[in-house]
Amino acid sequence: MNRTNSWFVILVKTLIVSGLIIIVLNVYGNWNHSKDETYRKKKMTIEQIEKSEPIHFLDVSGNYKESFWGTKINVSGKIVNRATVATYKDAVVRVIYYSKTKTVLGSKDYVIYELFPPNSTKSFELKIENYKDVNSIGLDIVNASNK
Repeated sequence: MNRTNSWFVILVKTLIVSGLIIIVLNVYGNWNHSKDETYRKKKMTIEQIEKSEPIHFLDVSGNYKESFWGTKINVSGKIVNRATVATYKDAVVRVIYYSKTKTVLGSKDYVIYELFPPNSTKSFELKIENYKDVNSIGLDIVNASNK
């Protein structure tokens, strides 16, 4: 074997070993990061988890009807807090307006200024504007504050 070939072989072997080391370190680094994230989540208390994600624990439902003149919509709804320890306040309910073809025509947010203790249900009433071509509405919780 001549000298040029031996240097070439050494260079190729060095690149292969370096590549393998980089791959192993990258895989171990990602695994270790994932392990730390899992540990951190396990370490969070139930209250911390519930306080960090209020929209996952609040549900809204309701019925509605148009006013006599059709210019307003009267909404009778309920907000349920399924959290076991967290109390929320000032829930933001989004009203979504739909056409006959279920196309979203728009939406508007309303704050329900109430306290929502754990495992509770609160009723609310809204009198909201009705818009042209609205066939139905939907309700969704988009935010809430921690007490």
